[in-house]
Amino acid sequence: MSSPTPSKFSRNLLATVVSILLVPLAASAQPARQNTAFHTVPDAKLEVRAVEYDGSVNGTLKVQVKNADKVAHQFSATGLYFVPEGDPNSAPQRLGAVGPMRLGADAKERTQIDVPAGQTIEVALDVFCIDSHRGAPTPANKFDVGATRMPPELSQAIEQRADAAVSEAKAAHPTAAPATTREMAKGAIQSGVWQTRDRKWTKLDGEGQQETGK
Repeated sequence: MSSPTPSKFSRNLLATVVSILLVPLAASAQPARQNTAFHTVPDAKLEVRAVEYDGSVNGTLKVQVKNADKVAHQFSATGLYFVPEGDPNSAPQRLGAVGPMRLGADAKERTQIDVPAGQTIEVALDVFCIDSHRGAPTPANKFDVGATRMPPELSQAIEQRADAAVSEAKAAHPTAAPATTREMAKGAIQSGVWQTRDRKWTKLDGEGQQETGK
């Protein structure tokens, strides 16, 4: 005896159940937008808050930069780092901004951005973990900007090693687009960040017992 053919209602019910089950999976694959508070940008008359992290030991951190003043101010991410919320004794790695940034949906890379008076802009930063002895963060972690920037000698050394890594990737793949070249160099950039940071430890905002002996 042949099996009965599923009714249209049964097929529709099955499709509905499958779609409901798949929605949380699709949503979990995307980084969640985070409602963190604005904090003062060190050495600038601006405020910033992290709103979305897409990555692990390195990735993209989207931030909103607010200018509450009556005149325009320039935003630079050089030396900025972001501290995960929670107990610093068990928190994952802090994230340091390295290299150029991108404004909104614009793929153009910039080192500085003018923030018009009274406006808030969204910027994408390439960020890299700066604490090799800690665990990796996830998109679920919330971050606040550090109370200070990295000392110039540390941030400059990190940027120089990052530029060298990008140059090597470009030499190996001369026809690749700039964004692709930078993506290929991320592993070398990350190694350079950790090596530079560990060579001469500098205490930064968010230190905990994890840094004992550094």
